[in-house]
Amino acid sequence: MPRVKTARMRGHFGGDGWPDGQWHLAEVHAFERLGRHILFDVSSMNCYETTPVVHAVVDAVRSKADGSAQLAGGRFPRHQIKQAVRQLQDRGILLPGAQSVPRARPKLAKRLGIRHLELMVTHACNMRCRYCYGSDDRDGWQEATHLYGARQAGMTWETARKGIDFLFQASGAQKDLSVIFFGGEPLVEFDLIVQVVAYVRDKERETGKQVGFSVSTNGIGLSQKVVDFLLAENISCQISIDGPPAMHDRNRVLATGQGSYDRVMLGVQRLIDKRPGRVPARVTVTAGQVDLPAVADHLMSLGFGSIHIEPVIGTAGALSLGNADLQQFETQTEHLAHYLVRRIKDGRIFNFSNLVRHVRQIRVVDQRLAHFCGAARTYVALAQDGAFYPCHRFVGMAEYRMGDLEQGFDDTLQRRILDLTVDDRPECRECWARYLCGGGCWKHSVDVHGDLARSDLESSCRLIRHQIECAMAINGALKVSDKELLSEAYERTAEPYRISEQGRQS
Repeated sequence: MPRVKTARMRGHFGGDGWPDGQWHLAEVHAFERLGRHILFDVSSMNCYETTPVVHAVVDAVRSKADGSAQLAGGRFPRHQIKQAVRQLQDRGILLPGAQSVPRARPKLAKRLGIRHLELMVTHACNMRCRYCYGSDDRDGWQEATHLYGARQAGMTWETARKGIDFLFQASGAQKDLSVIFFGGEPLVEFDLIVQVVAYVRDKERETGKQVGFSVSTNGIGLSQKVVDFLLAENISCQISIDGPPAMHDRNRVLATGQGSYDRVMLGVQRLIDKRPGRVPARVTVTAGQVDLPAVADHLMSLGFGSIHIEPVIGTAGALSLGNADLQQFETQTEHLAHYLVRRIKDGRIFNFSNLVRHVRQIRVVDQRLAHFCGAARTYVALAQDGAFYPCHRFVGMAEYRMGDLEQGFDDTLQRRILDLTVDDRPECRECWARYLCGGGCWKHSVDVHGDLARSDLESSCRLIRHQIECAMAINGALKVSDKELLSEAYERTAEPYRISEQGRQS
């Protein structure tokens, strides 16, 4: 813990440096990660790198042991114990009294106001990825609940136009909006995308608002014509790719069952050549195929600007990561954390967004998240039939339908989610990471528990907490200017529903 000038002595100390009387801790999380001792004060959102003696004092108080006995035996000199206690007292972490008095919950900002619209322009796809949650069991992709309705045709121009009109109207005074093209494979409906962009440009001129565009694609449709259009209209393009050829081809296959890597790279290389270091990659990791360093090394060698790695968890059966896979995922995440620090100290950015997202958050110490993302509050998906859903993962689930273009937007679910802050959810309210995590993905909660209010403790929560710990340790290793560079890199490639127009999470 950094040294500070002590304003006054608090309490009296025994001969071993331990304070007399009874003491308790504020709500803190103390841990060791990446070879660093870290202490996080949940209430103040302050994160400290500490010494082993501070860590030991916290452990002693938490275990309600006799501190003098626990720290005796020559482990630490008396003056070090005394200094550690003073530092904890001066920061309001070590408090007098035998029992903690619950602190008032901070007021959490419940941001709302639709400004991000995801257009489900098609359910058709030129691939048959084995883990796809939009699969149609008619095609035998996997045994999964049919959500997307692949038998339906692509979105009509009329539905897309009305959706854009809805966004401009529902956004109210908001000036900075975004439209996300999703599928299926959205580039199957490239002509519709071109038509939508042109219509939005007209609306921008009429209203004075600005719209950012993004598309999530498997890359097969990235012809020169498509790439030129994306560049001309400044449309962000995230590529779904799972790493080196053998890893990618295991699950990301064409309709013929053949691997897709070579087909994907034909188009992806066109885009990277025009946007070197600025194209984000989205990786899906399945059971038995956890090799994050190999994935990162390969994608960086191709020229991708950021890498987001998403494990398959929840209800994907044999493809879901088990406990051994999760342990390997954590170990390898720490390997990439060390690598991130080494690279940036050498003046090079490694935008591993799983960690950089939290590095960015921790740098803004007054930011407390009430929710994980903007789904249903600032962000909605529009299905092909004109119905609204919280995000693409919920499309087709009748109980999460939020009205439609004809009958109007139904804010019942929006109001429910607004009230489900991390301080109101049972698994979240006592979690040290709640204000940095926001409660996790809503769809993961539904997959595991069938309930928005519950969290996926076994997988999702576990991994997020570990990533936050790694990010805190990274913060301790970097200069302020380094962290600013990482923040800027993250914001350039983040999904729009994660970042609002002020550069804060939606």
